Amino acid sequence: MAKTCLRHKEVPAVTMCRQCHIPICTSCSIVSPQGTFCSPECQILHRDVKSRLEDTPKGMPRMETLLKLTAAVVLIWLGFYGIHVAAERVPALQKIDVVGRLQAVFGGPEKGKLH
Repeated sequence: MAKTCLRHKEVPAVTMCRQCHIPICTSCSIVSPQGTFCSPECQILHRDVKSRLEDTPKGMPRMETLLKLTAAVVLIWLGFYGIHVAAERVPALQKIDVVGRLQAVFGGPEKGKLH
């Protein structure tokens, strides 16, 4: 904090405005339940900003979260399946073919055969 009031250069500052953070002396201070401010404008601005922040919903609604999670799972599955399809043509990809390994473990359809 600066040592002197921004408006009264010869007077020592005792606090800072809660909204704009300028150093202010006791004669410039407007004390309210919300804090100490340098002007009525800062007090009103602080109240408006605080009310807007309190009005915003916290977190995503459940349906939006579920949709994003479902989309992420589908995209991951499509990526794994794409590697599986490509691994049939490119043998080097068989090392990372998760779908092929799961089919081998759980007895899925063999290559070239559909049930």
